[in-house]
Amino acid sequence: MDVAHHPRRAARGMSLIELLTGVAVLGVSLTMVAPAWRDFTDRNRIVTAANSVLTNLHLARSTAVSRNRRVGLCPSTDGIGCSGDAFGWQDGYIVFVDLDGDRSRDEDEPLLRRQDAQPHGLLLHTSAGRPVLSFRPDGSAWGTNASFRVCLGDTRSAYRAVVLYGSGRARIDRRLPDGRKVACD
Repeated sequence: MDVAHHPRRAARGMSLIELLTGVAVLGVSLTMVAPAWRDFTDRNRIVTAANSVLTNLHLARSTAVSRNRRVGLCPSTDGIGCSGDAFGWQDGYIVFVDLDGDRSRDEDEPLLRRQDAQPHGLLLHTSAGRPVLSFRPDGSAWGTNASFRVCLGDTRSAYRAVVLYGSGRARIDRRLPDGRKVACD
């Protein structure tokens, strides 16, 4: 009987020292990346909230012009009617057609969009202090200029402002119309 002789293969694996070194390098790398990742996600949350406000302002303005009716935005905790709170925008808000022009949503008035509450820690403040922002049929905004400040509650700083002009135009910026840097008080 012929038995083939095969040479032994070298072991394929990692030693304990190599494994521990790899875990240590991975741990150091993660401690360096984690703060940058948090800043990245915080900035994305702020930009997303600012873009949502801008989109809803554009929707309200274009609907006011196309339907030749007043269209309003107001804070709403239930997603159905206005809450009357001029500073509760982070708790949710609605966009509606204001058929009777009373600057509040009645049951027979069409609800165009409902924005749910902002994620935990994200604040949405308006400088206008008005419980309703209203667009006229010509696309202009009722009243004076307004700005929304998107803030993180834990740092009390903001990276974006949504600026609404009396003409009805809106834009996102890092500064308020008077040139001041955006900050939440």
